[in-house]
Amino acid sequence: MPKVLTEAQVRAFERDGCLFPVRAMSPERARQYRERFEALEARVPDIKKMKTKSHLLCPWVLEIAEDPHILDVFEDLIGPNLRCWSMAWRVKKADGETFAGWHQDSYYGAAMPVVLGALALSDCGPTQGCLRAIPGSHRWGILKHGESDDPKSILARGQFITEPFDESKAVDFALRPGEMAMFDNSLVHGSGTNLGPDRRFLLLVEMLPTWAKPPRVRQPAMLMRGTDSSGNFDDEPRPDAEYSPTALANWSRVVESRSKLIFEDSVIGPSEAYGGTRRAT
Repeated sequence: MPKVLTEAQVRAFERDGCLFPVRAMSPERARQYRERFEALEARVPDIKKMKTKSHLLCPWVLEIAEDPHILDVFEDLIGPNLRCWSMAWRVKKADGETFAGWHQDSYYGAAMPVVLGALALSDCGPTQGCLRAIPGSHRWGILKHGESDDPKSILARGQFITEPFDESKAVDFALRPGEMAMFDNSLVHGSGTNLGPDRRFLLLVEMLPTWAKPPRVRQPAMLMRGTDSSGNFDDEPRPDAEYSPTALANWSRVVESRSKLIFEDSVIGPSEAYGGTRRAT
C-alpha cells in the first residue's frame, strides 16, 4: 500500500516513466528556499557548484532531501531504502536562449534505477522553459548521444540524442511552486528556452534504492531512509554549515569521483559545476 501516492499513480509511473504534478511542499515554503538560494548567490562567487551535490554544501538543501513527505513519494516508487544521488539546481535565465537538449541521464554515468523529482521553486511552465519528456521512453533502452560545448546548453556535457524519435509525443511538465514531476533517469527529456519575465528555479531531487550498483566507478551517496545491506556506495559527509571550508572540501572530494564517472569519455571535460574550469551555464 503506497504511503502518499495512489496505486493508480504508481502504475502510471511504471508505465510512463513519469508522474506529475505531485505536491511536495507549500508555495510559501518553495518561495523561502528560492530566497535562500538567491541570498547565497549574492554572497559566493562559485554558485555553479550548486548544480550538483548541493546537499553537501548547504544544510538547508539537505533539509529538502530529508523531508519525510518527499521521501514518502520516493518510497512509493522505489522502496524504503533510499540514498540521495544528487540535489541539482537548475536555474534558467529569462534570456530566451539557454536550453537542455533531448537526453537520458542514464546515458552519461547513471545507468541505475535513479528516480528524479523535479521540484519547482518558481513557476515552471512552457513559457519558462519547463522540462519536457516522451512518456514511455524509459523503456527504449539507452539511445546514442553526442556532446557539445554549446554555451547555451545547461547540461553537463551539452549532450543530445542523435537517434531519430517521434518528438510529437512529448508532454510538458508544467509545475507550480512546490510541485514535483517524478521521472525515471532513462526517460527521454529536455527543456526549451525561458521567455521570461522571471528566472526558472528547478531543483532536481535525485534518489536511488540502496541495492543499485553504480557503473564503472564506485560512487558515494548519502543514506536518506532505511538501511543499506548491499554496500555498493560509500557514505557522504553531512555539511556542517553553508559553504563552510569543510563542506567545500567534502564537496570537491565527492564531485571529483562523480566527475570521473560522467566525463571519463568526454572530449570537452568537466565544467566548474563538476570541479573543472570550463564555464557552466
